[in-house]
Amino acid sequence: MLSKLKDTAKHTFIYSIGNLSTKIIGLLLLPLYTAKLSLLDYGRFTILETTSMFLTMVLGLRIVSSMMRWSAETDDKKEQGNILFNSYVILLITAIIVNVIFSPLKFWLSQVFFSSVEYSHFFTVIFAIISLEMINQIPMNLFRFQGKPIVYSSFFAVKLFIVLLLNIYFLVYAEIGVIGIFYSQLIANAIQMFCTIPILLKNFHYKFDFSLIKEMLGYSIPLIFSAISVQLLAIGDRYIIKYLLDYSQVGIYSLGYKISGVLNVFVVQAFALGFLPIAYKMQDSPDAGKFFQKVFKYFSMILVFGALGISLFSREILLVFAQKPEFYIAYKIVPLITIAFIFKGIQYMFLLGFHYVKKTKYIAYIVTIGLFVNIGLNFLLIPKMGIYGAALTTVISSLLISVISYYVSQKFYPVKYEMGKMFVVFGVGTTLYLMSGFLAVNNFYLGIGIKLVLCLAFPILLYVFKFYEKTELDKMKKVIIRFRK
Repeated sequence: MLSKLKDTAKHTFIYSIGNLSTKIIGLLLLPLYTAKLSLLDYGRFTILETTSMFLTMVLGLRIVSSMMRWSAETDDKKEQGNILFNSYVILLITAIIVNVIFSPLKFWLSQVFFSSVEYSHFFTVIFAIISLEMINQIPMNLFRFQGKPIVYSSFFAVKLFIVLLLNIYFLVYAEIGVIGIFYSQLIANAIQMFCTIPILLKNFHYKFDFSLIKEMLGYSIPLIFSAISVQLLAIGDRYIIKYLLDYSQVGIYSLGYKISGVLNVFVVQAFALGFLPIAYKMQDSPDAGKFFQKVFKYFSMILVFGALGISLFSREILLVFAQKPEFYIAYKIVPLITIAFIFKGIQYMFLLGFHYVKKTKYIAYIVTIGLFVNIGLNFLLIPKMGIYGAALTTVISSLLISVISYYVSQKFYPVKYEMGKMFVVFGVGTTLYLMSGFLAVNNFYLGIGIKLVLCLAFPILLYVFKFYEKTELDKMKKVIIRFRK
């Protein structure tokens, strides 16, 4: 079990380093976007990017989840190659259908989103991006399954670096605005696809298997509905804010969400990428319960610590990277959004139980309940509280999904999670953040120093409240002694 815990930590760390490039490049682009785009244009870009992400998730049919699940059940390379080939064929056909069906709708979509056909060419580019993103899921998830986080992260980082360079060209030199951002994504995805084709050809076993496709779709179709609900939970508030308020408020909310998203990308997504292949292989092990228990305990700790750090320094981040004062106010919603991401990470652990027993329909049921609550609360709270109402709604719906997921998943795949320890971690993190308000000072550098002290106090207070077990402390001491030598 210890080796699996180490593998989880190692893979999560490598994936987090790869995903860190997303946020580094995002921060590098933030001054560019806030300098070259108005708050209104930034809001428009956010809506288009959000729509692209939503369609990629839904139209991808969650085939990669089936691919990972079926591949984990066999050690036969030919069988795994056959699963890979059929998964690729499904997404390739889907990508072609997407462009055939959606391209004629570009004028209508432009009218719906912007009350003008002026932006119709944006949707042509977006449909092409969606198609390439769908296809590129296959090789990237192949790297995950094969336990090659360095290869995965390398491809990911190179793609983002290309996006960065192209963004600079299109926004600074070509000066074509928002469409230039999407051209950058299109070109980078096309390069990634061509570079991964030789790797796929080497791993394919060329055999159409309709019975396999039927089984995989039977597993993934319920996940499509849950994916729709998950995506609407993540992005639906942007559309409601646009409807009830305006694009400028969408821009402020999205910027705060982007800062909070450091926790999602660097911790939640990195953990999911590294943990899932290991979890599938551990699910039937005699040590599985203890393994998942320990992973949950320390994953919760890292989530809260990350949320604390991001919340404390969100204002400084915006002061440094945002180029216009009108963007600065976004820091005020960051603490609420990071709490929502804590619950998102926790619910990921609970929802995995349904994957282990192939009861994925329950994920769709639970997330759909959360979605309806989210939509209702958004329409209730946004008119009264503005974007803060949207942030609070995100927290409540994420908490609700976590609670329901925990109780239902325990019936199918019971794990004795250390919930008491999680409450201790959350309480310590919340207390330290509230203390920062009482210790606020006007001096920029002194303020940073105080916040660093509060962050360092986090693991110390956990020790005071007996979060760590004696065996865990002994192992930490050995690591420290070995490091000193």
